[in-house]
Amino acid sequence: MPFHRYYMHFGTFDMNKIRICLMVAVSLMAAACSKDPFRVNTSDIKVDLEVSRFEKELFSADPSSLENKIPEWKKEYGVFFRHFSYVLKLGSIDDPEFPERLRQFVTDHSNYQIYKRTMQVFPDLDNFTFELTGAFKHYRYYFPDRSLPRIITYVAGFNQSAITDDSLLAVGLDKYLGKDEQIYRQIGVYNYLLTNMHPQKLVSDCMQFWSETEFPFYDSVDNLIAHMIYRGRMLYFTHAMLPEQPDTLNWGFTQANLHYLESSEKAMWAYLVQNKMLFNTDGFTIDKFILEGPFTKDFGRDSPSRAAIWIGYRIVQSYMRRNREVTLPVLMEEQNYMKILNLSAYNP
Repeated sequence: MPFHRYYMHFGTFDMNKIRICLMVAVSLMAAACSKDPFRVNTSDIKVDLEVSRFEKELFSADPSSLENKIPEWKKEYGVFFRHFSYVLKLGSIDDPEFPERLRQFVTDHSNYQIYKRTMQVFPDLDNFTFELTGAFKHYRYYFPDRSLPRIITYVAGFNQSAITDDSLLAVGLDKYLGKDEQIYRQIGVYNYLLTNMHPQKLVSDCMQFWSETEFPFYDSVDNLIAHMIYRGRMLYFTHAMLPEQPDTLNWGFTQANLHYLESSEKAMWAYLVQNKMLFNTDGFTIDKFILEGPFTKDFGRDSPSRAAIWIGYRIVQSYMRRNREVTLPVLMEEQNYMKILNLSAYNP
């Protein structure tokens, strides 16, 4: 019904009340249009996660009788135990010398101190398990037919943040002791890495590790823009899994980083286009735009590292807004990165 008919129909009413009603109606319509697509109802989705703390088993075992525990760990931890040995450079777990190598690792004073400190920071994993369960509820909401991984924690002397495989997500707790952790200072961890080495970053990192395992990079076209869109899609995925968390936690950018990215988006994109960087296939060039570092050299010292990945996220975000029929599962399976770029109509 046209607006003037409403006006005529209520002509004898209090005009102030009419204005209030109209304002409320407009507000409700605006709220409906701007509804956050990531806020989905997962209350009826059942996820039972159990977290196995391998570090406690390993460092609590009697070092003099590790030979007796190894067969148990082979059976209980399977592929993880083999990967763990590889991470520590201990060789095959079937090698007769393996027990002695493992014994040297657990009895090393530095490694034991790291374990003790890890137990102080993570005396229990109740909060981690609760938050990760919420994230995997979102995962099951979007991907009901995909299986959930087994979750294992470990301490590997700062060697590797995560170990993933089919149905396996293992995370090194010793990489999340806190950005002010003295041990990190003593061994010379770079400041730009310390920013995200804290317990609150654990869950979002786990979801990103899992997304990279479930949706690997399709490298038929291995250039910068492909990597930007692929990794930007990981940011989009992580936000969908943890919609309540701020982007600073989900993506690992500080608030100052995000302010720079938002204010410099147009200039950064123009630089990439004008210098013909987008389709560059040189590995070194790609790495300097997407890997961790103190800053992105080409964008200036005030820029954060991985700035190009954030641009990739903005491309994906534009693609999803302009193509409402595309669901998150469809997006994650899409291997044509140029299709995403073209249909995004990205123009900051």
